[in-house]
Amino acid sequence: MITRQRVVTFGIGTLAAATVITAAGLTPWSSNGRPVSLVTPTPIAEPGEPGHRVDVVFAVDTTGSMGGLIDSAKRAVWSIATHIRELDPQADLHVGLVAYRDIGDDYVTKDFALSGDLDAVFASLSSFQASGGGDNPEDVAAGLYDAVHKMAWRDGAKKMMFLVGDAPPADRGDVPRYSVIAAEAGQQQIVVNTIRCGPDRATEVAWREIATLGHGEFSSIEEDGGVHQVATPYDDKLSELSARIDHGAVIVGDDGHRDAYQAKMAATAAAPAPSKADRAGFYGAGARDKDDLVTGVLNGAMDPAAVPPEALPADLRGMTKGALKTEIDRRVTARKAAQAEIQELTKQRAQFLSKHAKGDGFDAKVKSTVDKEMLK
Repeated sequence: MITRQRVVTFGIGTLAAATVITAAGLTPWSSNGRPVSLVTPTPIAEPGEPGHRVDVVFAVDTTGSMGGLIDSAKRAVWSIATHIRELDPQADLHVGLVAYRDIGDDYVTKDFALSGDLDAVFASLSSFQASGGGDNPEDVAAGLYDAVHKMAWRDGAKKMMFLVGDAPPADRGDVPRYSVIAAEAGQQQIVVNTIRCGPDRATEVAWREIATLGHGEFSSIEEDGGVHQVATPYDDKLSELSARIDHGAVIVGDDGHRDAYQAKMAATAAAPAPSKADRAGFYGAGARDKDDLVTGVLNGAMDPAAVPPEALPADLRGMTKGALKTEIDRRVTARKAAQAEIQELTKQRAQFLSKHAKGDGFDAKVKSTVDKEMLK
């Protein structure tokens, strides 16, 4: 059996994972052309209620011809997450990613664990860069195998996979044949949906077979992903309010926790304004980071007086307990005001988009499939 190169990020520490990804040549969005630091999502401990668990894994061909689709997926991820939350306001959403290429490329698969930390998921997706390939078939089976067998799918969750690519499977012998893996997914209640990019007929034949075996749907879109984000009059203000919340967070823990948080925020800051607005709408009044003291105080789950000084950011460590409480209360008040404004602007933005939204691309296909699965 051929030994393939597989980069695994399960259980790798945040900074170590960033080093692995950077070494592999993946570069996230950057507004100034320079790479930003990365965070690899790790599974979040809280399992959520079984009836509201939703696990979604995207297995994406990241060879050179897929640049347009990958950029479209980056723009659409928050919109898709928001759509799921609209269908089930109590949805406990975890998202995982598998990037796949082929034997002979700099990697065959690169896995990012299923996680409820969607900022970390977004940072990982932002790292996807189209490169390599050259011949038409790709190691589709390797991507499928990791998505089915290497992701920590949760019991009681609605399990959806989206296989996205523009080239048919190559039989490399490193894992079982793609049809075998698709059938295994169906047996494990993992619904495998396929999205073909471009017009390749051989890809359509294989994608239809995979979707049938995985009890999912086949869709076809343009090679560039077909996502045409509509700019709205509310995007800039939503982005500003969301950034204000991010900057006002107080991350409790060691400096590694804070470095990880800043890496996620750097990836978010480099995203287009409509994506930032989608993110603001997704979080609404909800928690953004489980280590944020401001969120903890808002939820009644954390007490500033109980936090050891060494677990606070450097600028707050020297404060008396009274001064710290005053500062956190100030940030809580500012957070509430920003969240209230975000919720109102999000409603107005949704009304605008309902009149001006267009396109039948990657995001539309995913949302249509999600609609059907969530209603089952």
